Amino acid sequence: MALRAVFSPFLVSPILLASLQSPKTPTTICPSKSIRCASNTITIDDHTVTRRSANYPPSFWDYNFVQSLSSDYTEEKYMREAYNMKDEVKGLINGVMYPLAKLELIDAVQRLGLKYHFEGEIKQSLDDLIHNDAWFSDDLHATALRFRLLRQHGYDVPKDVFESFKDETGNFKTSLFEDVKGLLSLYEASFFGLDGETIIDEAKIFTTANLKNIKGDMSPSVVRKVGHALDMPLHWRLTRVEARWFIETYEQEQNMSPILLEFAKLDYNMVQSVHQKEVGNLARWWVDMGLDKMSFARDRLVEHYLWCSGMVFEPKFGAFRDMGTKIISLITTIDDIYDVYGALHEIELFTDFVDRWDVNGIDKLPHNIRTCLLALFNTVNEIGYWTLKNRGFNIIPYLSKADELARGDNLKAVQCYMNETGASEEVARDYINNLVHETWKTMNKGMFESYPFSEPFLSANPNLGRTAQCFYQYGDGHGIPHNWTKDHLISLLVQPIPLK
Repeated sequence: MALRAVFSPFLVSPILLASLQSPKTPTTICPSKSIRCASNTITIDDHTVTRRSANYPPSFWDYNFVQSLSSDYTEEKYMREAYNMKDEVKGLINGVMYPLAKLELIDAVQRLGLKYHFEGEIKQSLDDLIHNDAWFSDDLHATALRFRLLRQHGYDVPKDVFESFKDETGNFKTSLFEDVKGLLSLYEASFFGLDGETIIDEAKIFTTANLKNIKGDMSPSVVRKVGHALDMPLHWRLTRVEARWFIETYEQEQNMSPILLEFAKLDYNMVQSVHQKEVGNLARWWVDMGLDKMSFARDRLVEHYLWCSGMVFEPKFGAFRDMGTKIISLITTIDDIYDVYGALHEIELFTDFVDRWDVNGIDKLPHNIRTCLLALFNTVNEIGYWTLKNRGFNIIPYLSKADELARGDNLKAVQCYMNETGASEEVARDYINNLVHETWKTMNKGMFESYPFSEPFLSANPNLGRTAQCFYQYGDGHGIPHNWTKDHLISLLVQPIPLK
């Protein structure tokens, strides 16, 4: 529930615009049915108060350890080395080569997490290739890769480019069954489809079925790539998570570029060192505010940093990650005060303080709730001051309203569909899975629209969807962080990639 509240238009757009761009009725209080609440009853000022606890597991992270995270990859020697490597890779992208080789190079650059270094060079290369389709008409891998990369960058590539791979009956040719590389490329391309593009939907069904049933000898690299793609398509993956995986995979490629690989490793570690410093500062803020002592609430500071770095990871946008993580963490704690911990009269008081944006009389609240309200008040005002000073507009009214969204039972989507229709769990899961695919089609269409904003604001919004899928792919990776959440965070924040 908390993240649904946080990522509303009241919150995401103001913080994104502030940090990335140059310039009331009492709510229903009810614990989620998806958690088990323990309770104890106490009397405060003649009020009988039932204190509930959702028994959320404590944070996986020792905040002293988080504050100590550091590496030497920000030193001048690494900066010089990275500059020279970047220049060499730029020469590769700008060099003369066959169109398919150029596309494969661009694809590798992006999957290695280096796209943000070469935006101009990549756009120029794709501009040159947009009208050059004669090279690709007979090659499924080349056609699909070109389609995917061009659509990813907002080019309106027609779906008809795949018609030549169908037979006279209107089905994809059976001869494609043996073309694993082509199937894999078409599979990844099919996730860039739009509503009503039947051939793209057919391509997704066709490739998914055939990739699951591939027989015969395949290299370990191909097996790894197929399993990775079927687990989650590239279009839905977070840049930094994919980069870590692809660096290890690319290293085993026969035709890999050594300079590109080494630059990817070094850049990954340099970005990681920036993120380490940021999350260390956030851990210090969290502890200084006393919010790590709220045992009734979800203590997920580091996970919330993943939300924000998943949306915008580039080093120069640390202000967004700092502000976003603080607000998400506060709103999650406040959500648990509303849904689990607070008594009705306390929450009515809390809501009134937020509505008036005035902390006079705050002593009427118990210690934990008072601490949280003061943290909210001080942090939002601090962010408002930064924004007014650096961007020239006031976002406090938007941030202060982020706490006023309707609350209630937070049933999972699958449970809701089962309750509403009487469907089995399997049918409900299929239905929700289809909704996810259809929603991505809508998002794909949005990526082709014209907006008065620039990067990274435009990418941050679909990245929010990617981050959600990263957290919830196998279960609730936020409320109850599981192994995959911890593994992602350890690789992203703790473990650098060994260099030569």
